[in-house]
Amino acid sequence: MDQQLTVGAAQVDITPPVGTLLAGSLEPRTSTGVDNPLYASAVVIESGGQRLAIVALDLIHLDRGFGGDEAVNLASEATGIPADHICYTCSHTHTGPYTRKRQQQHQDSAWVGALPQRIAAAVIGANDRRVPATVSRCRAFETRIQQNRRIRFKDGRHVNAWLVNNPANDDLQAVSTAGPVDPEVGLLAFDDLDGQLLAVLYHFALHANSDFGLQFSADYPGVVSSRLREAFGDQVVPLFLPGCCGDINPTHSRDPQTTGGLLAERMLPALQERYPMEGPLPLGARKRLVTVPLRDLELNQDERLARCGWAPRLNEVFREGQAILRAEGITQVDTWVQAFHLGDTAFVTLPGEVFVDWQVHIKEASPFPWTFPIALSNDALGYLITRDAWEGGGYEALINVGTFIDVAGVDLMVDRDLEMLRQLHRRHSTDMRG
Repeated sequence: MDQQLTVGAAQVDITPPVGTLLAGSLEPRTSTGVDNPLYASAVVIESGGQRLAIVALDLIHLDRGFGGDEAVNLASEATGIPADHICYTCSHTHTGPYTRKRQQQHQDSAWVGALPQRIAAAVIGANDRRVPATVSRCRAFETRIQQNRRIRFKDGRHVNAWLVNNPANDDLQAVSTAGPVDPEVGLLAFDDLDGQLLAVLYHFALHANSDFGLQFSADYPGVVSSRLREAFGDQVVPLFLPGCCGDINPTHSRDPQTTGGLLAERMLPALQERYPMEGPLPLGARKRLVTVPLRDLELNQDERLARCGWAPRLNEVFREGQAILRAEGITQVDTWVQAFHLGDTAFVTLPGEVFVDWQVHIKEASPFPWTFPIALSNDALGYLITRDAWEGGGYEALINVGTFIDVAGVDLMVDRDLEMLRQLHRRHSTDMRG
């Protein structure tokens, strides 16, 4: 079987009309312009007769049943790439449009309706542009721009950093941050056979919420994209793969230029020194539908809300969100988890804003020497937290349209990801021996 690696990359502009409401805060804001465009950026990789498509979207999230599955199926039908070998992920920019089914009142329906075709067009374009290529794995560390955004107090409660001045906490000493950070930046760089950089996949665990302006913006990943093109040419298609960043915020608030600039400053030397990996590089992918439970929708949230410290009118947002979930009458949801690898470098996906402790666990437990968990992928189930975070409370441990999956469901998704990694690793090991 031909082991030649081929790679293609493409981008499609998915910026909504100016005036569309912006997501990313408890209350909508009206967009007034475009700071930088929002893209669907795709790469298609072929190795050993197998193809894989990855799409990075400059969106806050995308429900599988509200355009996500449709986009994957359209791309699969047009290219012949199996749907199990197509992954989409969202940057989680807080200066993009609403894309959740439960928030249709805030959306431009025509734009939403056309989105699956635009995402599929990016995959089709990348597939059509495939050329013989090499891949380099690089790594950097960035320690200046991350902070765990939850503070642990002496009685065990967790409070979000922007709410720590709540008078309810005045008589309590803070102990530490409530979790770690992961400063590793994982990179896969794809070059044509003339050494021209075609695409870069970069993985980093940091919320894309450093820009809360009124113009459409890809946030700090957009800044990184600009820096990469300045260094390597306009042909480069960068794809941001968000790590488990549900509890990780930028240290430079409302300053995406600094955040993105510092991250690019670490990435560029690693990319400039890239060296192609030797083949063959087997490619494999698996995808599973899992059923996960919701949190107890009958839970009285009053005490949790009081400890959080939101303004009283914002507390009503959570009560209304809980009522919406109750009215739907469901106690569980079906969602996707996925695993794929290129050689000894593996990825798994989780469908929401995952806490970084899960990333640490997956990296440690994976049988592959290099593993990168991608959050906000293939669905939009809100915050995926730990048992410790649920018991500690805080914003992400409330019940709302973006905070509703039980910890047992997160545990199940992670177990399924690791199970698929073990299956892929056994197959990879057999291929390499034989």
